[in-house]
Amino acid sequence: MSMDYALAPAVLENPGGLMLSPLLAWQSAGVSMALEAQQMQWQMMLGWQDAFSTMQRDWWDGWIARFGGGVPLDA
Repeated sequence: MSMDYALAPAVLENPGGLMLSPLLAWQSAGVSMALEAQQMQWQMMLGWQDAFSTMQRDWWDGWIARFGGGVPLDA
């Protein structure tokens, strides 16, 4: 009985590479989700700081108008 080479399994050049492929896909997905979460946190923090900056500017303008003796000049 002779061996038919067309039916023989192909020899894998890098057998470990096939096993690492799903692991790398999971790692890539996890890292991208972590980066998206961090980006959302930065956006929320910047929005929070903008709100407090506006509140502080309004408070300062009111203080100048009341105790500074005039209308605040916007720089």
